[in-house]
Amino acid sequence: MMMAMDKNQLIGKAGGLPWHVPGDLAYFKRVTMGKPVIMGRKTFDSIGKPLPGRTNVVVTRNSQWQAEGVLVAHDIAEAMELARNICLTSDTKAAEMMVIGGAGLNREAMPLTQRLYLTVIDHAYEGDTWLDSFQWSDWSVVSEEVQDPANTGGLSVTYWVLDKSIR
Repeated sequence: MMMAMDKNQLIGKAGGLPWHVPGDLAYFKRVTMGKPVIMGRKTFDSIGKPLPGRTNVVVTRNSQWQAEGVLVAHDIAEAMELARNICLTSDTKAAEMMVIGGAGLNREAMPLTQRLYLTVIDHAYEGDTWLDSFQWSDWSVVSEEVQDPANTGGLSVTYWVLDKSIR
């Protein structure tokens, strides 16, 4: 899974991001490139088109929904199976599939997620969507990369790579 949140676990506002952090989209692209990305239909709509260089799997309950350039799944299990098959059969042999939002899909996928790429912006924003399925105590730190505020619009931003803690 790959997510960005503020210090209060806010991830969205009115169907989009409540912030613009220079460099974060480049980081997102670098981590997800060549991997299948799984997203909800509202997340796809907010992006507006398939993400290039990645197989896009869109989860929707609407059995009639379709969009050019994406695979459609009707639940998280079907989406993960499609993505797993892409990982096994694609030329890139991607080692992971990435769930990229929204909040409802994150909630369903969080118990199945083994690695989380988490951007934390040390600022409180206004919004309407939180990463309420995330608990720090469930995760172990693999890496932590603190960004220079000069490169992030003056914001304190940390890129975390977390693995699910074994209990």
